[in-house]
Amino acid sequence: MDIKHQQLNAYYYNRFTQRNFDEKDVLGFLTIAGNNPQFEVLFALKELVTSRDSNADSVNAYFDRAHDVISRLGSGGPKEKIELLYTFKEIRNGLNHYFTENGFDKLEIGAISDLLLCFISLLQGIKIQTGKNRRTVGNLCFGASHKELLLMGTIKTMVRGRSVPVTFPILAVKNEYENVQKQDDADSPYLFETTIAEIVSNEGKLIVTFPEIPSEL
Repeated sequence: MDIKHQQLNAYYYNRFTQRNFDEKDVLGFLTIAGNNPQFEVLFALKELVTSRDSNADSVNAYFDRAHDVISRLGSGGPKEKIELLYTFKEIRNGLNHYFTENGFDKLEIGAISDLLLCFISLLQGIKIQTGKNRRTVGNLCFGASHKELLLMGTIKTMVRGRSVPVTFPILAVKNEYENVQKQDDADSPYLFETTIAEIVSNEGKLIVTFPEIPSEL
């Protein structure tokens, strides 16, 4: 690692430990921390965030399996669960592996939650594509429930002759950020498929905003 790289690591580590950052800082961090496959979680997240492509080498098996599981719904076979792309524990371990390997202490849980929320936001809007022709079958969007804030995937499939959207969680963080009322007993998440969230910092606390997206000139 060169000196400039170490300087950038120290900058981002200090921002994270002070919990004084937003999603744009996290994007910058991924561009320097996600280049080495040794750090699997950060490598995969960086590839997905920057390529905006569910066919990226590090994640395409996950999305192809999700599509296969959903495509088999209604076939009468056993239901299969789609696991998270990464659990909170895997995110925590991936971040701490990176920082401890580079001479820093482990991050506190609150900072890791903040980082995960920013990862969720940065991944919104990506299309899910599958097959040799990379046909678009769904997309990633922001989700919010009383208990969790989530990155949700939506894939359409045919069930009894009808096209049905099926949603599944991809990343999730405990909701310590926004007061969200339960919409049902199961605390099903609200989906924001037509608007995009942005995570901003307000006096050291992350908040979820939904700014207007400028139209193209």
